[in-house]
Amino acid sequence: MAASEQDSLEYLPLEKWPELQAIFMDTWPRGISAYYALETQKEWKQIGIDHDFKVYCPFGDMSNGMVAFNKKSTFNEIIIQCPKDDTIQLEEALKRTKLIDWSTSIIVPFTPSHITHCIGNILGDVNMKIAGKERRHEIFILDKRSPLYENISLHEGITFKPLLKDHIHLVDSSWVNRYDSSAWYIDLLITSKSGFGLFKGDQLACWLLVNEVGALTHLFTLPEHRKKGYAETLLKLVCNNRLKDNKDSFAYCMTGNVNASNLYNKLGFVKFHTVIWRYLLPRTELN
Repeated sequence: MAASEQDSLEYLPLEKWPELQAIFMDTWPRGISAYYALETQKEWKQIGIDHDFKVYCPFGDMSNGMVAFNKKSTFNEIIIQCPKDDTIQLEEALKRTKLIDWSTSIIVPFTPSHITHCIGNILGDVNMKIAGKERRHEIFILDKRSPLYENISLHEGITFKPLLKDHIHLVDSSWVNRYDSSAWYIDLLITSKSGFGLFKGDQLACWLLVNEVGALTHLFTLPEHRKKGYAETLLKLVCNNRLKDNKDSFAYCMTGNVNASNLYNKLGFVKFHTVIWRYLLPRTELN
């Protein structure tokens, strides 16, 4: 593409990501999603995980935020984040870009309120419409300066180990939000050493994943192993590992999920802002 034809979304190479992270750090905690998406993907690249994750900035200006293409097999996800409240330049870039195929379904995850409004402002220009009910989540954060959890005791016969590929089917089949390529997604997270579990003997009883943007997710205990405190124990162990690595722990908790929010509160997580998952479809598909 000639210089005069530069797209409104300009590619940001990996070596520039720390500069963008610093900008989002200045808007903490709202910037946590963008910061850890970049941090996690840097780490994945360092261990040889070649995930299809590309970052662009509106008109090449990092202060305008980021638009990241997070391709997950058949799942088209575009992460849109902005460190400032003024999203006019971001909106203009989204309307002009040739990089986004607005004729396909798109998921825009964890949008804070100003990005939710930004998306609403451009829908008519890109001929898209919101599909389904909005999924509101509250973000819970355990600050990286928190003390380690102490006196963690495992029940007799219980061990803490990473998940293996042998566990993909069990984890995927137990996920309430599974979709046609979700097994591929679980495989990706396990391959990136981002899956952890409690085992009774050699049988997986409870598990937790850290996803491709660094969020805690998929905390689940098999029915026959519930009411034993396994989820709390596993969450403490995974968070301790992150604290030792000087990392915050955070999770998106669906509004109304009382059990999960109570657990995060019990373990000292702090609830901050609400974010929304937006599912977009071309207007013609909704007529």
